[in-house]
Amino acid sequence: MILIKDLTKMYGRKFCAVKNVSLHIKEGSLTGLVGPNGSGKTTIINSILGVVNASEGTVRLKNHLNTSRTFKRHVAYVPDDLLLPEVLTGHEYLKFKASMYELDVSTKEDRCQSLSRLYSMEQALHEPIETYSHGMKKKTQLMAAFMLSSRFLILDEPFRGLDVEAAMITKKMLHSYKSKGNAILLSTHDLLAAETFCDQVAILVKGTKVADDSVLKLKMLYGARTLEEVFLKASNLQERSREYDQIISNL
Repeated sequence: MILIKDLTKMYGRKFCAVKNVSLHIKEGSLTGLVGPNGSGKTTIINSILGVVNASEGTVRLKNHLNTSRTFKRHVAYVPDDLLLPEVLTGHEYLKFKASMYELDVSTKEDRCQSLSRLYSMEQALHEPIETYSHGMKKKTQLMAAFMLSSRFLILDEPFRGLDVEAAMITKKMLHSYKSKGNAILLSTHDLLAAETFCDQVAILVKGTKVADDSVLKLKMLYGARTLEEVFLKASNLQERSREYDQIISNL
């Protein structure tokens, strides 16, 4: 469904944030994007969304380039940052989001009502977003994304700040979303979640993709018991891991 081909992003003439990254995100699948800070995850997401222009490479949803109206209409995004218009109520924000994507009014109301009940936000949606807790803001972002008729969902640390129940609901929503043939890209530092939740995992190091396959195949390839071990070996961090184990043992 989503084909990212030879994506490269240069800042100036010397700094390469992402180098020749290709990803194939299949219909009905969830792909994890993992890597240390500065590995290029955010640059890839911003390039997919068109927030930044890639220096080279293409991003397509089926046959539609990411610069097209069709692509943008069928992609939803939940950022890690809680960037919401706080003067609006939650309901006003969802209404605004639906209008941006030209969502049918009756569809919007039905989905909004169901999602607000699901996330226990019926009363909160009538209050200004500035009064929301971190978790309530994250719920509002997730509701806005699930409300849309998208085919591709991009999530950046979606579980951060959610309570146990909201996290469980979100996982069920993601399973339902991909069961309908849609695709998901999940950027996260939580390797345990990626191991148990993702169909495919791509590992980035310094802007370069160093591994990309199912969790089972990655474990077999690297002779590892966990995705964390795969990450250490693929990222050449084993020596540093032994070093900080020694430091910790001496504290």
